[in-house]
Amino acid sequence: MDLVAVEERFGSWMAQYAYANLITQDKLLEMGRVDNGAVVVGGRRFTTLIAAFEPFPMPGLLPLMEQLAATGGRVIWSGPPPVLGRDGVPALETWGKLFGVSYRPEAEEGLMAPGRRVIFEGALGNLEPQTILTDLLIDHVYPTTPLEGVEVLARTQAGVVGTRRIFPGGGSAITLGFRPRDDQSGSLGYESRTWFEALLALGAYPGSGRWPDTNDNTEYLSRTTRYLFCRFPNGTVAVAPHLRDVPEDWDGGFARDAVRDAAAMKRVALPSEEIDLQGVRVHGHSVTYNGRWSMAFRMGARDGVSSQKPILLAFAGAHCDRITVDGQETVFADGPVDQIAWGPIPPERRVVPGAALQMMVHGTGQIRIPTTLTGPVRVYAEGARPGSRGPEVAATLEDGVLSIRMIPETRGRWLYAVQE
Repeated sequence: MDLVAVEERFGSWMAQYAYANLITQDKLLEMGRVDNGAVVVGGRRFTTLIAAFEPFPMPGLLPLMEQLAATGGRVIWSGPPPVLGRDGVPALETWGKLFGVSYRPEAEEGLMAPGRRVIFEGALGNLEPQTILTDLLIDHVYPTTPLEGVEVLARTQAGVVGTRRIFPGGGSAITLGFRPRDDQSGSLGYESRTWFEALLALGAYPGSGRWPDTNDNTEYLSRTTRYLFCRFPNGTVAVAPHLRDVPEDWDGGFARDAVRDAAAMKRVALPSEEIDLQGVRVHGHSVTYNGRWSMAFRMGARDGVSSQKPILLAFAGAHCDRITVDGQETVFADGPVDQIAWGPIPPERRVVPGAALQMMVHGTGQIRIPTTLTGPVRVYAEGARPGSRGPEVAATLEDGVLSIRMIPETRGRWLYAVQE
């Protein structure tokens, strides 16, 4: 995002979008690679790559985009076409060939279009028209001429501002010659969701495929329900009440001020802290759960054998005593506990002999934790020094369930299960 290089009044925040992972082109070229229709960064695969505002592409960015589209991925370029690259070399011809359009730059980059509407068609035909709000640079529009075989996706009074080129391998290169708005909090009195609806229509938010009639994609659910859902590479799914309907209402500054913060909070209606999921389908799982604040879970096979019935390997929640995942109910407490969390310690963190399971409970009573541990197990509270071994905690292991009797002395302390 090079907004500051174009106009000193703007920062990259002017083109940010919540339901995507953000990366600069510098880091993308340093850390990313194309693999069979996806960009791989940090071990994660991304099949859609968006340039939110990149008037000066670095050498290597457009070739990477072309490779992605040619192998089945999806490339979206919004905002101004690049006339020059960051190295000063002309980039417009290369860009035009990639996206299948021609663009004639003007002395004033783009056209002012305040009050005009972007009308969608083709693959984006179900989107509501978007009104261009200002005459500021960030809201300029960039009409292009699509070449033969390129689909028109959007128009304004000034001409075509949205196109899609389909590659033989199924990939696509898409232009959106304007700033798609996504005002999820409805700060103008109404919600605008052009980015989300466009990405959804173009296939950027696919479901897991477990339920053909349900989109259980975490980004899709986060934008269409009152919860924020997240997924992680190790299979963990997390959920919390979403703040997307809360308008941003603070006076800026570079430090917190308790008095001013309190005044701002009086004007803000926060959502309920309760989480109430009843058979919600998310990331390939059906989940029933009631609690508060936030929750995360990870299912896994016992002993790593995929054919065995999965268990609740890891969990974190508040004001809860159970969760049902894919029809399998796990009751881990006799009644709701304030907070509870557990998870296996990954091999790279283990020492011999050392802990294999880590847990913490803000509560008392009997706690039952599913585990893959076998054989004699001892549970210890953390000592006075972080990482040191403290007093032993009464525990039993039977049929893959570790039972611990929580007492006030162990409440809120890290507990570690050590396999003898």
